[in-house]
Amino acid sequence: MEQNTALTVAVILVAIAVLMQAGSMLGIWLTLRKIPGQIESVRADVKQRLDPLTQSALEIVNNSREPLRNITANLSEISTMLRDRTSNVDAVAAELLEKSRQQIIRVDKMVSDLVEKVETTAEAVQRGVLGPIQEVSAVVKGVRSGLEFLFSRRRVTNVSEATQDEQLFI
Repeated sequence: MEQNTALTVAVILVAIAVLMQAGSMLGIWLTLRKIPGQIESVRADVKQRLDPLTQSALEIVNNSREPLRNITANLSEISTMLRDRTSNVDAVAAELLEKSRQQIIRVDKMVSDLVEKVETTAEAVQRGVLGPIQEVSAVVKGVRSGLEFLFSRRRVTNVSEATQDEQLFI
C-alpha cells in the first residue's frame, strides 16, 4: 500500500501541476486577448496625434510647390542671363585688350618717331647753327690775327705759330 499511497500522491501532485499549467495558460491566453485591444488603442492614439501633423506637412508641401516652381524658373532665367552677360563681358574685355594693344603700338611708334625727329633736328642744328658759328669764329680769329698783325710791331714769327694759324682756317 505504500506504493499506492506514493503513487496516489504523485498522481495528485501531477494533477495539481497540470492544473497550475492550465491556469497559467488560461492567464496567458486572457492576457494575449487583451493585447490586440491595447495595440488598437495605442494605434488610434498615435493616429489621432499624427493625423494633424501629416495634414500640416501635406499642406506645407502643397503650398510650397508653386513657389518652388517660381524659384526654379527664376534661377534658370538668372543662370541664362549671367551666362549671356559673361559672354558679353568676355567679348568687351577682348575688344578692349585689342584696342589697348593697338594704342600701345601707336604710342610706341609715335615715341620712336619723336625720338628720331629729335635726333634729326639735333643733327640739323649742329650742322646748320654750330657749323656756321664755328666758321664765323674762325673768321673772327683770322680777322683778329690780321688786325693784331697790322697794329702790332712787326715781330718775327716762328714757323710753328704760322702753321698753327693756318690750321685754324682749315
